[in-house]
Amino acid sequence: MRRIASVVAALSLLGGLFVVPALAAPSRVDCSAQYVVEPGDNLFSIGVTFGVLWPQIATANNLSNPSLIFPGQLLCIPAGPGTPTALPAVTSTLAPTATVAPTAMPAPTVIVPMVPNFSIVSVVKDTSVTIQTGSFPPNQDFNVTMGPFGGLGVGGTSVDTTNSGAGGVFTATYNIPAQLAGMPQIAIRLQSASGYYAINWFWNVTAP
Repeated sequence: MRRIASVVAALSLLGGLFVVPALAAPSRVDCSAQYVVEPGDNLFSIGVTFGVLWPQIATANNLSNPSLIFPGQLLCIPAGPGTPTALPAVTSTLAPTATVAPTAMPAPTVIVPMVPNFSIVSVVKDTSVTIQTGSFPPNQDFNVTMGPFGGLGVGGTSVDTTNSGAGGVFTATYNIPAQLAGMPQIAIRLQSASGYYAINWFWNVTAP
């Protein structure tokens, strides 16, 4: 009866040993420190404490599952990345008396977009209007239209086509179409096929 009890006790002791996880032996690395795992620890927090990346700790301790460590477990903490080696000083190849003149930077090229515009010079009621242009691009054919005030001349009556010639400033006179006679305010628009345009309006009264 004592023999059976001894066997049962031995099996109970072995059963108790089986629930303790087997800890892998540390790798052959130089340990800068050793650390005993405490409850709540993980490799990341331990690495932060010692300034070591957690994968280095896992490798140094042959941990196949880095997320599985136990209180009381002894860990080898490997050396950290170390101090970076200072870069060698730059040796100048210039003679001690040599002077390097600064290179002048070229001035930036400023491109000012050309925005055509024109002003009203004079009006003969129900008859004609004279304009003076400004900043017109050269060699462009401009279609001249007139229409009711507020319509910006869009879809208005075509009254003429003017070539800008040398561009810039020039003066031109256009007849007011009959269908706009008696209208108090008239819009006038000059637009080229390439997309340049200018808009203005005038009172349909003789002036100056």
